[in-house]
Amino acid sequence: MSWPAALLWVLIFAAAASNGPGLLYLLMACGAFGSLQMLPGSGGANLLPQSACAAVFIGKVLIQRGNVLRAVEAGLDPQRLALFSAFLVYALFGAVVLPRVFSGMIEVVPVSAFRFGTDILKPGAGNITQSGYMMLSYATALSFTVIGQTEAMRAHYRRALLYGACTLVATGLVDLITFTLNIGAVLEPFRTATYALLTDVEAEGAKRVVGLMPEASSYGTACVGLAAALVFNRPLYSPGNEQRLVIVAIGALVLMTMLSTSSTAYVGLAVFGLIYGLDLLVRMLDAGNARRDQIGLEVGLIVFVVFAVFAAFVIKPALFDPIVAMVDKMVFQKSSSASYVERSLWNRVGWHAFLDSGGLGVGLGSVRVSNWAISILGSTGIFGALMMFGFIAQQLVAVPRNASREVVVFATVTKLGLVPVLVMYQLSGTIPDIGIAASAALGMIAATHAPSARRRAVPPPSLAGRSVPVGAPSGFRS
Repeated sequence: MSWPAALLWVLIFAAAASNGPGLLYLLMACGAFGSLQMLPGSGGANLLPQSACAAVFIGKVLIQRGNVLRAVEAGLDPQRLALFSAFLVYALFGAVVLPRVFSGMIEVVPVSAFRFGTDILKPGAGNITQSGYMMLSYATALSFTVIGQTEAMRAHYRRALLYGACTLVATGLVDLITFTLNIGAVLEPFRTATYALLTDVEAEGAKRVVGLMPEASSYGTACVGLAAALVFNRPLYSPGNEQRLVIVAIGALVLMTMLSTSSTAYVGLAVFGLIYGLDLLVRMLDAGNARRDQIGLEVGLIVFVVFAVFAAFVIKPALFDPIVAMVDKMVFQKSSSASYVERSLWNRVGWHAFLDSGGLGVGLGSVRVSNWAISILGSTGIFGALMMFGFIAQQLVAVPRNASREVVVFATVTKLGLVPVLVMYQLSGTIPDIGIAASAALGMIAATHAPSARRRAVPPPSLAGRSVPVGAPSGFRS
């Protein structure tokens, strides 16, 4: 175990023992350390910092009095997590049974494979580890559903997103600086995961920024996801320094996305821009929209950015040539790359595994693809896909019942920020696990569908801070 992993373990347990929201903030910040192994030894399964922190976070939530019962209620509530619960049960059953039923009969690309090639389906350790990751994501969503029903917790969640964004930008800057100074070896203690790490790759003569993630695609997509979440949540942050910091973080995340040169991240950024543009148009045309407060500021910022870009182009037209060349190569010429060919093979084999299994799937952890929808179908079949996609569609479409204006606004902006992430999953999702960050967002959305304010789950003092009163008003600040 490297010293950064040991230090993070100390921070995680210290935050768990504290009487404040530190563990929640640390959970989101840990998402920036995607190449750090938290377990001792140099082999076996990988436990990443965010997964380790999530496990402790879940335990802290569930040991609070009454939260186990609230979790059972949320897990069985058709308006909240019932579909996700049903998916988990079926997926775990399939991970045990399906690889044995179809053993030796179906061709797959194993989860542990990093090179061009296929193998014959057989039960393996991947079925166990991927089941564990899926259970952790489910438990994360469940925990946030249980404690996410007060304005105080929603405020802490937004602040945790900001902590995660700042950490992600900082790791990107460290990666870029150490590469420029040719001292990248100092980051080796942070890159101890046992899977393939593509950290020193260049594109068009420029360093592909990866931060402390395993590859540029992971880093770029994480930047887009947090940028989208911050943009849509920005009006809900405290006026003044906090909102100004959010704007700076958004700009830095977009810059880091461009420097990652990830085609998936570029597509995610385009989808995010489209969603934001449509949302802005709806708010401008709907006089009764609850999120019209800062339209003038948003339009002013957009006009300023467009004018600045236009002025730069007029003054020096060649300034944007490297950017255009980069986007052309990474997005429009992607189909000619070796990576595209390899990932296309993964998807084709995964799709045929779904068909060859009669639509049942071959079990969690049995097949590696590069498309999250195909991963769900290939692993859990049509039944699992209906439950998982149904759950996500339900959370994105359903409107909170008998909720206040503040709750409806929070649910709306969280949904909007999640859409680009889900689109990027379709381009690069290799396993069925939806991830800790997305699970937390889905849990916060599900929390807005609590059946009654009188049955509201209150964040435990150890997570929300002892100063958080029951039913804290929207203006609460810690």
